[in-house]
Amino acid sequence: MAVRKIWMSGLFLCVLALILVAAAFPKLRFRGSVKVYAEEEIEPGAEIAFFRQDDERWAQERLGDSDYTMKGSGCLVCCITSALVMGGKIQETPYEVNRRFSQQGVYDAQGNIVWDQLRRSEGCEVEVFGAGDGKLLSECLRDGKYPIVRVRVNATGSFHYVLITGARGGVFYCMDPMKDGERSLAEYGNRIYAVRLVG
Repeated sequence: MAVRKIWMSGLFLCVLALILVAAAFPKLRFRGSVKVYAEEEIEPGAEIAFFRQDDERWAQERLGDSDYTMKGSGCLVCCITSALVMGGKIQETPYEVNRRFSQQGVYDAQGNIVWDQLRRSEGCEVEVFGAGDGKLLSECLRDGKYPIVRVRVNATGSFHYVLITGARGGVFYCMDPMKDGERSLAEYGNRIYAVRLVG
């Protein structure tokens, strides 16, 4: 009888711990994010430049001297390329942009973009924001700029970058380098963790 009571107490504590972890998970996972909604309709000011990071033409290219490849970690490069193409600054593919970034030391040893180096080497205007908000995204789109935002894959997964392209029906839309076609930001929980502008 005593063993059964101990076993039931242990089971109760395990279930209680699981409930507490499940309740805390979203708060921890969404820490630092802002939920964004569009307050106006904004169509893209240019034809959307769709680039996939797993495109066979550049999928195996490394980011600088790092071990990371475009296929696994090239979402930000694809978004930057798309933003620059849509802004009329370049007519290149992520392959060419990545090669240039690699030659000019734009990446650190882990394949992350060093924003100050990008400013110096490319002569790009670069603005780095925290999570930002829906008003910032709308303002950028109205000015013909396409914000790059950090999201979580499927709302709770790994960090990923997408390019905001427009707004319809209260929701922002984006170009996702891992998917085809324009996607709703609702696929990412309408949550953003950072905003980057490159132009």
